[in-house]
Amino acid sequence: MKRILKTIAAGVVAVLLISPVLTSCNREPVERTMAEEQEDAKLAEKVKASFASSASFKFPDVQVASFKATVQLSGFVISDDQKAAAQEIAKSVAGVREVENKISVKR
Repeated sequence: MKRILKTIAAGVVAVLLISPVLTSCNREPVERTMAEEQEDAKLAEKVKASFASSASFKFPDVQVASFKATVQLSGFVISDDQKAAAQEIAKSVAGVREVENKISVKR
């Protein structure tokens, strides 16, 4: 019985280890030119500057990343209103095409 359980466990581990390799093989890498990378870095900095200058948004636990003019917000705030404010501020920055708000609310 123990041998069967060990065999099953080994099979499950093998499947878990190999599945990321199998699922990622079909993905085409998304590449950016150097100019796009620089524009994304500038855009993220503009959003951070907007946060810093906003009287309604002073949350140090929010990170900003940008990829092809889509800004992703992550980190933590203490209320849903703060999360919504972060999204609105980011949307208002010139050059931002879309905002993915991945901010978590501390409860």
